[in-house]
Amino acid sequence: MPDLNAHNLYHKNYCPFCLKVRAALKMMNLDVALVDVGADREAYQELVTEGGRGMVPCLRIEHDNGTVEWMYESDDIIEYFEENFAK
Repeated sequence: MPDLNAHNLYHKNYCPFCLKVRAALKMMNLDVALVDVGADREAYQELVTEGGRGMVPCLRIEHDNGTVEWMYESDDIIEYFEENFAK
C-alpha cells in the first residue's frame, strides 16, 4: 500500500471538482495534505512547472522510487484512493 503522506492534493476552495474529491476523501476518512493554489502563487507555479498544467484538482503522488506522478481528473483521483486506501 502506498504511503498516504506521499500525496498532496492541489486544489482551489471554490472549484466544484475539487469539492467532489475533498468530500470523497472525507467519506473515506483520509487525511491528505491540501495545497490551495488559489491562495499560494508558488504552489500554482509548482503545479504548472512540475505537473504540466494549472488545472485542479490534481493529486501529486511521490512513489517509493522517487518518481512523481501528477493525476488530474477528479474521478481518477477518487478511484485511486478507493483502490489504494479505502477500507
